[in-house]
Amino acid sequence: MSDKGREEWSSMLGFILASIGSAVGIGNVWRFPYIVGANGGGAFLVPYLISVFLFGLPLMVLEFAIGRSTGSSVASAFQSLRQRFFAVGLAIVVIVCLILSYYLVITSWVLAYALFFALNRPVDFGAFTGSYLPLAFFILSGLAVFATVRSGVREGIERVARYLIPALVVILLFLVVFALTEPGALEGVRFYLLPDYSRLADPGVWTAAFGQAFFSLSVGMGVMLTYGSYLKRGGLFRSASIIAVADMAIAILAGLMIFPLVFTAGVDPAAGVNLAFVTLPAVFMGMQSGMVLGALFFFMLFAAALTSAVSMLEVPVATLMDSYGYPRRRATLLIFVAVMFLGLPSALSYTALRFEIFGAPFLDLADYTFGTIGLIAAGLVLSVIGGWFMERSRICAEIGGCGWQQRIYMVLIRYCVPAILVITLAATLLQAAL
Repeated sequence: MSDKGREEWSSMLGFILASIGSAVGIGNVWRFPYIVGANGGGAFLVPYLISVFLFGLPLMVLEFAIGRSTGSSVASAFQSLRQRFFAVGLAIVVIVCLILSYYLVITSWVLAYALFFALNRPVDFGAFTGSYLPLAFFILSGLAVFATVRSGVREGIERVARYLIPALVVILLFLVVFALTEPGALEGVRFYLLPDYSRLADPGVWTAAFGQAFFSLSVGMGVMLTYGSYLKRGGLFRSASIIAVADMAIAILAGLMIFPLVFTAGVDPAAGVNLAFVTLPAVFMGMQSGMVLGALFFFMLFAAALTSAVSMLEVPVATLMDSYGYPRRRATLLIFVAVMFLGLPSALSYTALRFEIFGAPFLDLADYTFGTIGLIAAGLVLSVIGGWFMERSRICAEIGGCGWQQRIYMVLIRYCVPAILVITLAATLLQAAL
């Protein structure tokens, strides 16, 4: 399909805010702090920063370059590189749909908790997931994402990002300032920022950092490729650097908010998934003005989750539009229905029904299969196809020439990024087998 009449961002700022919205999700505010807590605190920040700038950022730039050069979404862009890669592009789109299907479930929990705290009626996580109420919030969250994408690039995705991302930052800064004034703040900051360098000898810390960088930056899924296809001009390295720094800053600030609160309350900083839905709600309920703080925290988390979910839905919607000629509204409706259907097992796994497979909640299996293994595999495929099968001259044209900086970039994207993804994938599979 020609890119004639294709939607565009209204400005570079709109593109950057939307891309930050995609990158900044639950992975920053919820997953990042508990990954840090589980991997020895501040020591984790060293490999994380390395992985963001040496591996995550180059892959983001590659996605932007492919998208803008081809003027199309994943499947059509791959097809323009080699006809046989169309099916590979569709496979990545399917993986994104499967990730979105369970991501919306977690998004719905965040929405529910924001409402519960705003109404001064917090609910125990066990009681909440022991009912069918999560299913209702799953539908509400899906509808919010559907309405945003259906409205288009400028009127939907960009407009929502322009409001939600600044609101998210303001709320986060307020909560950081509040947390740093709590009695246990210094101990929490010390655990968070003073690295135990002995942990750097642990390969598990490095693989966790690489995985977190790809998870957090939303690279490898074709999201940034799709967003890049709506951009007609502007420096890609500069834009990608701003997005990566903003994503990383929000993740680090989230830690500065959460760890002081956790240490003040005397609870485990490595509480894992329970950190957001069990530990922190209990902390808020034990504090003065805790209902207001809890409502702000979960609204902030919902803003992050919503903008990420919107970016994921845009990938298959753009595919139907570019590859099959569907109008946006029809494409959005079809994908929305499919994703909600795919997400039902995950939604029901944390309800009174307790939908499980092999004794584990379906959502947990989906997270590991699609959100971990599938995401790494998709990033590997994208880096190989983009780095090796897109003409170097086209990449150079998009990233500002073929000087020594660009030659270093080509080495990173052709050799280093695929190698790291192979190692991360192998380590993840090995860890699961042991």
